[in-house]
Amino acid sequence: MTTFWFLAAALMAAAMAGLLWPLLRQPSGAVVADRPAPALRDVYRDQLRELDADLRAGTLSPARHAEARDELAHRLLDDTGQPGITPREHRSCALLAAALLALLPSAAILLYLHLGNPVALWGAGDMHAAGDSQHELSVAQVEGMVNQLATRLRDKPDDPEGWSMLARSYTALQRYDDAAAAFGRAVALAPAVAALRSDYADVLASVNGGSLEGPAMEQIRRALALDPDDPKGLALAGSAAAERGETGEAIAYWERLYRLLPPDSQTAARVAANLAAARGTGKPPAAASISGTLALAPDTGRTPGQDETVFLYARAVDGPRMPLAVLRRTVRDLPLRFTLDDSQALTPERKLSGQQQVMVEARISASGNATPQAGDLVGQAGPVRIGAEDVRVVIGGTQAAAR
Repeated sequence: MTTFWFLAAALMAAAMAGLLWPLLRQPSGAVVADRPAPALRDVYRDQLRELDADLRAGTLSPARHAEARDELAHRLLDDTGQPGITPREHRSCALLAAALLALLPSAAILLYLHLGNPVALWGAGDMHAAGDSQHELSVAQVEGMVNQLATRLRDKPDDPEGWSMLARSYTALQRYDDAAAAFGRAVALAPAVAALRSDYADVLASVNGGSLEGPAMEQIRRALALDPDDPKGLALAGSAAAERGETGEAIAYWERLYRLLPPDSQTAARVAANLAAARGTGKPPAAASISGTLALAPDTGRTPGQDETVFLYARAVDGPRMPLAVLRRTVRDLPLRFTLDDSQALTPERKLSGQQQVMVEARISASGNATPQAGDLVGQAGPVRIGAEDVRVVIGGTQAAAR
């Protein structure tokens, strides 16, 4: 993002220099004239008479006389052939240059925010801040750009790519209801895109408490009808079949998916482990996961409503606070038995499997906002080793106001 704005500023500076230079410079031959052209011609006429007198007196040779006349003629043309720039005209040019310098950059930025796509500048690195304040600022910046995109789509609602981008942005912010609505608009505008329906199914499952049945399964079926080799559709279909206990159907989906994947990829390794477990041909490798219970203490600072959002996440013990895995529920689900693993990672680059120990934290948010706010109820456990199965997290404290 920094590189983009640096290049934009450089291009703007070059454009402004091209516009302002003709207004601010004075032509090399120009003068701020205060003598009329006829008076100048009288002066040169007197000088010409003096040259002629010197020629008649013999003090000036004919050749030198001719050279002096030519030089005098050139000077007369230079002084009377170019119009001068008056002080008033010079001030007018300076005022016009100042107006352009003030208005053009602002107009360019406003035009980009209206017609451009600021959210496309956001990369995963923008979320990786070193501390609490930097992380919260990063999330606030992202939410601002997402809101700008949503505003643009209200003026231009027939943009399936824009709705898809908005939906994925909402998903990254854990605003799953908003993401589902945006995916619904994108699918309605581009009904033949299989990958779009698979992403829609994934978000619908998040809205439905993790269940792939119902509306999510309908989108999975339509995605695979459009593209039988859609990787995410196959993965979701296999997981749904396994949840229903239909092992043979799950194996068929996973086998097809495995043939499509690079053999040395992490996804292929997970699919191979699923196949081994489903076939009973061997014990799958230990999953990079953490499980335990999450409960609400009886003596919290306030009594949360049943519909308030519960965030449970694991983060690195040292380094950025960007969550490695996130689970979202409501207060009415408490107490609950949970499992955090790589399938709940926010980005492919940061997962539980890349850590030895993590902190497990929970937060109850009345607003449902992913950014911590004063008054949220919090709890944590850790450091916890990867693979632990008896983690207990109790929510009992209160989030302090940000300083």
